[in-house]
Amino acid sequence: MHDEYNRVEEGIEVFKTGDFEVALPLLEQASREYPGSYEAFVYLGAAYSQLGRHNAAIGALMRASHIKPGSPRVHYNLGQAYEAAGVPKEAYFEYKRALELDSNYGLAKGALVSLAERMPKLLGSHIEVTS
Repeated sequence: MHDEYNRVEEGIEVFKTGDFEVALPLLEQASREYPGSYEAFVYLGAAYSQLGRHNAAIGALMRASHIKPGSPRVHYNLGQAYEAAGVPKEAYFEYKRALELDSNYGLAKGALVSLAERMPKLLGSHIEVTS
């Protein structure tokens, strides 16, 4: 477990400096070596997103959601990735899921309201946003 923490943490630390090109291979390696590491996959997804690789981000974040399905953070991040990939209906459902898990999650609430305001025709009139 100590090695896992060090490898995953190394990728996270580089990610936090904003050097996503360097962080990406570190996080990819950590996710291969520790396929049950939620943090490795969350940050891997975030690194892919930062580099414009939205489909890869969705895959990594889906893996994180399977590891820790009760995390509102991962569902919010999935919503962000789906939105960036041009899939607003999936983004909507991920933001809603984040709010089901934590009704006070401000980022998800703001993203959901913003998405609904920008794309009411695309999302459909049956979609309801509560603030």
